[in-house]
Amino acid sequence: MRRFVKNVTAVGFLLLFLPYTITLLLNGKQGIHREETLSDLEYEVLACMMAEDYSWMEDGTLDLMAMLHRTACVRGEPAGGESHPVRIYDEKYRRMYEAVLRTQGQAIAIAGEYRDLPYHEVSAGVTRDGRLLGEEYVYVRAADCSHDRESDRYLWCCTLTEEEFAEALGENCDPDELEYDRDAWEYVTRVEGPGTEWTGEAFRSLLHLPSSCFFMERTEDGIKVTVKGIGHGFGISLYAADRMIRDGADVSEIIQKFYEGAECITIP
Repeated sequence: MRRFVKNVTAVGFLLLFLPYTITLLLNGKQGIHREETLSDLEYEVLACMMAEDYSWMEDGTLDLMAMLHRTACVRGEPAGGESHPVRIYDEKYRRMYEAVLRTQGQAIAIAGEYRDLPYHEVSAGVTRDGRLLGEEYVYVRAADCSHDRESDRYLWCCTLTEEEFAEALGENCDPDELEYDRDAWEYVTRVEGPGTEWTGEAFRSLLHLPSSCFFMERTEDGIKVTVKGIGHGFGISLYAADRMIRDGADVSEIIQKFYEGAECITIP
């Protein structure tokens, strides 16, 4: 009986102090009740990071994302003067938080200016030339990302009935009568039908497709849709960036691959 009571007491003790023990192992003695103060800008960057699922990324890729978000933040309205205390709650929070701290104050500039830096999850095998967005995006390079084809999210297929197809487009439309304009990277730029037309991105949005690099064919079961990549295809492919990090590249190499004239700077 005494042994039973001792065992129960020991188990209770372990359960009671398990959170403390785990925190101590992860963060050291200073990690207990750890509290840091971030500037308003850094807190905004952290909030942007926490809003996305970056759990699949290497730490170096998280550093890149922190710099991309920080660049976007400094291009917007200036932050106020408040600072915010933050705590480490879980593994996701800890990784995002540490990426923000590692890159604190660092941003990406193009020829000395903070510019829009498009990125997407997976390319169709190559990223698109920024000139398609307008001359102001001339710095966005078309870059080979052949390793993106290895992503388990590179290819996406579905089959729609004609009723589903017409419902998605909001009108009775024969898919065989549609004509598609594509850019040099196979992304659809324009879809034209009898008396109507859409941009490739608008058409993609109506059908809820992962990207505008799509292909359609009629089958016995309906309209088969095959899509390559995830996102608009401009700027950094995050899958390719993560692969480069794993292969030993640094952030500077990555941004220069996708943005001409890009450099890492410290915000004055």
